[in-house]
Amino acid sequence: MRAARSILLVSLLSLPACRSALTGPWPPVESGVQEYRVGSGDIIRIAVFGNAELASRVTVRPDGRITLPLLNEVTVAGKTINDITREITEAYRRFVQDARVSVVVEEVHSYRVFVTGKVIRPGDFESRMPVTVVQALALAGGGARGANLDRIVVLRRATNGREERYEVSINDILEGQMQQNFTLRSGDTVVVP
Repeated sequence: MRAARSILLVSLLSLPACRSALTGPWPPVESGVQEYRVGSGDIIRIAVFGNAELASRVTVRPDGRITLPLLNEVTVAGKTINDITREITEAYRRFVQDARVSVVVEEVHSYRVFVTGKVIRPGDFESRMPVTVVQALALAGGGARGANLDRIVVLRRATNGREERYEVSINDILEGQMQQNFTLRSGDTVVVP
């Protein structure tokens, strides 16, 4: 009986050592802070100095556009604040001599990640700032009973439309392999088997 317990204890202790370390590839580490790009659901305020009637507080629609006085439809999704300011300034110059435009993001609602599988609270999570794989898992309440945290999969839609797939191990991250704790892009899905 004592020998059986010893064998069981040794086998349980050796389980983590038996797991195979993941070798990637993972997304490249993004250098520095990326300039924010407006997305659908974001709320932006636009002011044209000296022309209060042209001021607007608008929500970016799912098609990526907003409607402004005199200009009608303007596409803003995927553009930086500087890009939007420049385009709207040029467009208003047809109506307002020496137009000076200010564009401010008041509320960020376009950054969303999805966490599904064996987690406490699966769902979509909105954040005002980008989150890492571990932070997304924390938003979902962590792994549920029976979750395999050494085979987490992150699904991403690449710019060319193809699906990218990355495997992540929480234990590897805890052991210092921080390249696996990459920053998620809006729309990424974290699957915990």
